[in-house]
Amino acid sequence: FNENTTNITNTTSIDLLNIIQWLEQMGIKNYTINDDGTVDVDGHVDLSYKNLTKIPIQFGWVKGNFWCDENKLTTLKGVPRKVSGNFSCSYNQLTTLKNAPRKVNGSFDCSFNQLITLQGAPREVGGNFWCQHNKLTTLKGGPQIVGKGFRCYGNKLTTLEGAPYEVSKYFWCNDNELISLQGAPRKIGGDFNCQNNRLTSLKGAPKKTIDGDFWCNNNQLATLQGTPRRINGSFYCDKNKLTS
Repeated sequence: FNENTTNITNTTSIDLLNIIQWLEQMGIKNYTINDDGTVDVDGHVDLSYKNLTKIPIQFGWVKGNFWCDENKLTTLKGVPRKVSGNFSCSYNQLTTLKNAPRKVNGSFDCSFNQLITLQGAPREVGGNFWCQHNKLTTLKGGPQIVGKGFRCYGNKLTTLEGAPYEVSKYFWCNDNELISLQGAPRKIGGDFNCQNNRLTSLKGAPKKTIDGDFWCNNNQLATLQGTPRRINGSFYCDKNKLTS
């Protein structure tokens, strides 16, 4: 029984052989090679810890999770155009998200790279979006709709311009160089963490209810004006310059 199929008319026999050999070498099963040479997979694809510097084939639709983390990738060329599950390219050497999947139904993790921009990221992510520990100075180009949480801590952000309009769970922008919260999501479904920045004001913070905790400690705040109208969790504002 052959669990893999090919639908080839425009791919040469040498190209086809190279694609099959690489898929078999990576232990990928349940694949279909399409007419244009792209590869669909009915299941998960795990390319983690393979010492890859590039992905030499082009994936089309992966109907499970796609992992290519812990490699030496400098480009996302070859990754799927659509991922039904989660997508992770963390712990590589990426400076851009060009060629990233256009659609990810689950979570998207591009943390621990050398990203200087989020241009190329999907516009909508069904799960979490994690871009922490990169070299980002802006969130422009990132997703505008995030189904769960958003992590952008440990970058070089001075502003939140470009952040999603609404985040269903938490938003963590701590440990950056923020001098303003302008551009922060209008609505947060969980915790909001902006501690360990250079904020002198909370102007621009989410105005609506915060359903979790609000962390603004260890900044340079002299006033709490701009605090959300309602916080359902705890409020942390220690280690600032508050006088009352």
